[in-house]
Formats: sequence, structure tokens, C-alpha cells
Amino acid sequence: MRKLAYQPGNSIIHRLYPVTKFAWLLLGTALLFVLSNGYLLFLTAIFFMLILISIAPKIFSIRGFRLILFTGTILLLLYIIFDKGGALLFDPGVNFLRITNGGLLTGLLFSGRFLSIVFLSYLFILTTEPNQLAYALMKLGLPYRFGFMLVTALRLAPIMEDEGRTIYHAQLVRGIRYDQGGFKKILLMIQQFMTPLLISALRRADKLVFSMEGRGFGKYQTRTFRRTASPTRLDITISFALLIFFILMIVINYGGLI
Repeated sequence: MRKLAYQPGNSIIHRLYPVTKFAWLLLGTALLFVLSNGYLLFLTAIFFMLILISIAPKIFSIRGFRLILFTGTILLLLYIIFDKGGALLFDPGVNFLRITNGGLLTGLLFSGRFLSIVFLSYLFILTTEPNQLAYALMKLGLPYRFGFMLVTALRLAPIMEDEGRTIYHAQLVRGIRYDQGGFKKILLMIQQFMTPLLISALRRADKLVFSMEGRGFGKYQTRTFRRTASPTRLDITISFALLIFFILMIVINYGGLI
């Protein structure tokens, strides 16, 4: 399965300035918590999902995406099944399967909000190169030491994931059974797994420190960039369109149009 990571492309979202995407990720997430109309939020989730599929057609093969869809569906079903408030919409004759307006709206509200936020995050991760995001933040005033820390963490995360998978399979070959044993044995197996992973991480960090010292990292207060990026008219156009989109949703949400 494919990892959830930056996917090169030439879509409109790919061409946006990284800080613009990051700002709209935060603002969009906050606005989704302002909305309270279940139908509107669920339609918004479907809209974001269609954009996501158009940008990454193989999104269903990315690790965790199907689990996200399953979780959103379960949230909707749980509220429909256990929340029987409001007007009756469907009655098959079994109380357990009765669908009411209150349960449906609440389920659509939480499921739609959950899926919308996750889909927004997926759009940001799949279309934003971590290095470019860090460089853009550094150009805006973020100390380059913190920017380097961000880039390093993003680069080492998949490496440590592969390292953990290697350790896991190596321990399986040596006879460790992760599917058997009581609570104490599970804690022991977690310790046996985390110890070599922690040692490997410390070794990589130690090598990185010596490499940075050898290159004089931190000697100068400022740094230069091999590649630079800046906001364009596309960022202004998309930001204006998104602003209109979210304002329209707020008007619909509180204006009672839906």
C-alpha cells in the first residue's frame, strides 16, 4: 500500500504557495467547527472527497483512507441507531431500525465534520512538499533551526516507519508472538519492540549531529535558499474563491436555506 505522503503533480492545489495551503487548512478546520448543519457538512465532505479523488485517483490504495471512510460511516450509523429524537422518518416496524430526524442530523453533523477535516488534511499532505513548506515558513520569519527540525522530522518519519517494520518482522522470525499472551506479556513485547527502535533513532540522531557540526550548522544567523517560492495571482484567486465558498456555507448554515 502507498504511504500518506507528498505526491508530485501539476494540479491547481499543487501550484499554490505552501503557506497559503497551510493557512486555509487551519482556517477551514476552524470554520467547519462553526457550521452546525448536518446536511451541509456531509455535502461538504463529499465535495472535498471528489476533489481528493480528482487529484489522487489512487487515493483508496493509500494506507488509512479506507479506515477513515469506515470510521465516518460507523459514526453516522451509530447516531442513526441510538439517537431516536426528533420526527420519525422511517419505521420498518422494528424499534432498533427506526430512523428519526434527530439521529440522522446528528450523525450527518459529526460524520460530515470528521470526514471534511480529514479530507482537507489529506489534500494538504498530498499536494504540499515538506521542504517547500519549511522554506516558505523560514522566509516568513521562522528561525531556520526550527525549519530544519521540521524538515528533518518529516524526512525521518518514513525511515523510522521502515525501521520499525524491519524490527517487527525480524522479531517474528525469532519466534515472538504478538497475538498471544496476557497484559503483562503485551507490555513486555512493546518494550522489546520499542527498545531497538529507540536505539536506532538515537544512533541516527547522533550521526546527524556530527554531520551538522562538520558542516558548520548554526554559524550564521541567516541562510540562503537554493529554491524559492512566493505567492502568485493563483493564490489570490483561489483564496478569494475559498472565502466566498465558506461565507456562502455560513450564510446557508445560519440563514436556514437548507
